[in-house]
Order: sequence, then C-alpha cells, then structure tokens
Amino acid sequence: PYGESNFKKVITQGYQYVDKTQYIAQLEQEGKYLFLLRPRRFGKSLLISALEYYYDQQHADDFETLFGGLYIGQNPTPLKNSYQVLLMEFSGIATTSAEDIYRAFDTKVELALQTFLTRYGYSQSVIDRVSSYKSACEKMEYFFSEMIGQNVLLLIDEYDHFANAILAEDLALFQRIVAKDGFFRSFFEVLKAATHRGVLDRVFVTGVTPLMRD
Repeated sequence: PYGESNFKKVITQGYQYVDKTQYIAQLEQEGKYLFLLRPRRFGKSLLISALEYYYDQQHADDFETLFGGLYIGQNPTPLKNSYQVLLMEFSGIATTSAEDIYRAFDTKVELALQTFLTRYGYSQSVIDRVSSYKSACEKMEYFFSEMIGQNVLLLIDEYDHFANAILAEDLALFQRIVAKDGFFRSFFEVLKAATHRGVLDRVFVTGVTPLMRD
C-alpha cells in the first residue's frame, strides 16, 4: 500500500507485504547505533514501524500475529520484545524562523517523551517534570536520568527532514543549527552520553541525506 507506514495495519488488514524482516537480524549484527539513509518513498518509515513492533516489550503478545508468517517470526533473535522503545520523528517542523524551528523541535521531543512515559506506566510527576525543562536537551538529560536501570531502544524517523528544508533556503541558519553549539548537535551529544551510561542500548535513525550526519 502506497504511503501506509504502520506495520500492524499492513499485516492485519489484508495488504500485501514484501517480507524484508530478515534484515532485522542483519541490522542487529551490524552494530548498535545505525543510520539508514535512502531516498523518499523507500519504505524507511514502515521499517521503523516494524522495528518498533518487533522490539517493544508491550507488543510481545502480538508477536505471532504480526511476525509468525514472516522470516523473523520463524527465526527470532534474542532481543525480540526486550526493549522499552522511544520513537521520534522530525517531519512537519516549521522552518520559517530559527525560533519556530527550535520551538517545534522542542515540542516534538517533549511529546515523544511524554508518550513513552505514559505507555510504560511512569508516574505523573516524572511526566510533568519533563515539561518543566526549557530545552529539548534538558528534557532528554532528565529523561535518561530516570531511565537508569532500563533498557531503551531509540528509533528516529526523518532525522534530517526539517534540516533539508532549511538548507535549501538559508545556509547560514543551517550552519547555526548544526554548529558546535547548535541545538541539534547538542541533542545528539546527549544521546551519546546516554549510550556511555548504558541507558540507551540501541539507536536506529533514518533520513535522506548524510549532510546532517556529517
């Protein structure tokens, strides 16, 4: 189905699905922190959705329904349904000004964290505390401090969507965002610190170009 990126819908609503789940095992072997850069409409978002359902602890009861007829269902890895999964996507961020970009990015991060904390039954005080911090980096740092002892998988879809739009319009603003003190670079530095502490076990990121990564 063109444009359908929800893996569960594709599997359970009678759509035809080309089984690519053998790549899940291969990705596990490739490394813990991976970027997949491919053209638009390549199926990256559907892959992200499949990874979420495969690794999420809360979808363990759905494993046979979703994956039983697929390669990975018949050849599961030890990591299946073993993570709390934090899902983020950075499409739809307004790029009219630096202030709008920062505000929209901060909102995306906050909503993703709140959704995660609610799904996994964390206290309301922890959820409220996330909102009390001013920047996305501060929110993430607090979040990871609460995750000590947990096993978290981070999935990021469209990591460079808004940056590509900025690059086409304002090179100086693009450089400001990804510079040493830019908020997007700082965001990934927080993720790096979380991997060092053992809180963030795996990261899988999709996008279109390597410019932001570089």
